[in-house]
Amino acid sequence: MPDIRVERLAKSYGKQRVLDEISFTVRDKEFVTLLGPSGCGKTTTLMSIAGFLTPEQGLISCGDVTFLDTDARVNVAAERRNLGIVFQSYAIWPHLTVAGNVAFPLKIRRQNKRTIKARVAEVLDLVEMGDYAGRYPHQLSGGQQQRVALARALAYSPGVLLLDEPFSNLDAKLRERARDWLKQLQHDLGLTTVFVTHDQDEAMALSDRIVVMSAGQILRVGTPEEIYREPADRRVAEFVGLCNFLTGTVRAGVECRVITSEFADGIAVRGEVTDGADVTIAVRPEDIALSADPGAGPEATLLDTSFLGDHYQSRLALGDVELIVHTSTRPDPDALHVHIPPGVATLVT
Repeated sequence: MPDIRVERLAKSYGKQRVLDEISFTVRDKEFVTLLGPSGCGKTTTLMSIAGFLTPEQGLISCGDVTFLDTDARVNVAAERRNLGIVFQSYAIWPHLTVAGNVAFPLKIRRQNKRTIKARVAEVLDLVEMGDYAGRYPHQLSGGQQQRVALARALAYSPGVLLLDEPFSNLDAKLRERARDWLKQLQHDLGLTTVFVTHDQDEAMALSDRIVVMSAGQILRVGTPEEIYREPADRRVAEFVGLCNFLTGTVRAGVECRVITSEFADGIAVRGEVTDGADVTIAVRPEDIALSADPGAGPEATLLDTSFLGDHYQSRLALGDVELIVHTSTRPDPDALHVHIPPGVATLVT
């Protein structure tokens, strides 16, 4: 399967800049997610790759084929890009059976009846919908309709799979099962895949790499672990999971420490920063330790605690700062000395 290359992609609607010269690459057989809030430009990017939108500037290529090059005035029509696409609404035909929906793109490509019949049966078995070939969309659940849409996208053996929030219409349990199934299918087929979502859990569970977007720009590209542990940008840290932020001054030495009003002895952080610089650090709730030992760190006041099944989430007041902390046991209000271990805090801009 081919790589996808996007360079300097720009798109505006009137005075609003929807895409601001973004660039990224999706490697062969890789599952890459465009993640961000509504209006960040992720669907516009996907539709530009698909050929349904035409950017004012940029280059999009798939393997050795150039789909778009505004400088060279190249713009390959959507139907000639050999891409499989699944929309948020599924967009399956209500008057056609499951088999008829899957056969439709093959008929458009003038395949013979025998080939169409065999291919339809093959892809329906692939998505575990072979027993539903004769049913109509209104006779299917949301999850089944989603699989029909995916089967239709795979019917003509596309080089790349594009998915625009395909699980948004499913309930939480079904969405979790669907994403596990999709990841296995993508791995088995070795499909180069671009997935769009605003759901951070989906992005973390499915992706080889994540492209975090905001206001038409790319904030961060990395593996799920890199995005979560080293967000680099405060907006990324805020969007992906819960995070605590502390401000202070760098004190360089054997290790880099940030002195804050709450932590007079400083917090050891990763990375090298100029001595005396004013910085912001991010700390995940599960990385904060609570202790009865006064020597462990400053004392906090418990504001409230919620039980969330596999952990407790507590809000603590520490000076003028409010911290969110995750623990495996309910915190003792009389034993709330806060310790941030070396290396868990990361610098953000």
